[in-house]
Amino acid sequence: MGKKQPIRAVLDTNLFISGLFSSSGSVAKLQQLWLSGVFELVVSEEILEEIGETLQKVYIQKQLRLKPEERIGVLELIREKASIVTKDRYKTDRIVEDPDDNKFLSCALEAKANYVVSGDSHLLSLKHFHTIQIVDAATFIRAMERTTVR
Repeated sequence: MGKKQPIRAVLDTNLFISGLFSSSGSVAKLQQLWLSGVFELVVSEEILEEIGETLQKVYIQKQLRLKPEERIGVLELIREKASIVTKDRYKTDRIVEDPDDNKFLSCALEAKANYVVSGDSHLLSLKHFHTIQIVDAATFIRAMERTTVR
């Protein structure tokens, strides 16, 4: 019997960063599920770049009080524990209202991800992209909890 493929998910930057702020709630649960191996996080270089830039924003700095080496540590943790796909293999212009969100769809497509997890209305309004489900954090967590019970 073949090994079961892990659930692969792309998290939007806001959810990922929010998970760093919180020790409880859905965003914290997402981080916990990822780090414990319940699902495989997939990112692209473009997404990593956005996470790095977001971590340097003044309001984020005030909230997290991360030292430069801690910011680097967050990016290193992602590089170590996530699957990284290259950028530019797939491009989409599906989201016209906020073209910057297309990077999450492109990454998911290239990675053959099962989910894009987001709080962004432009992404959530799609519901599906090819075979990829686009869901909010709570829906994704419920799905992961169902798969781990089996």
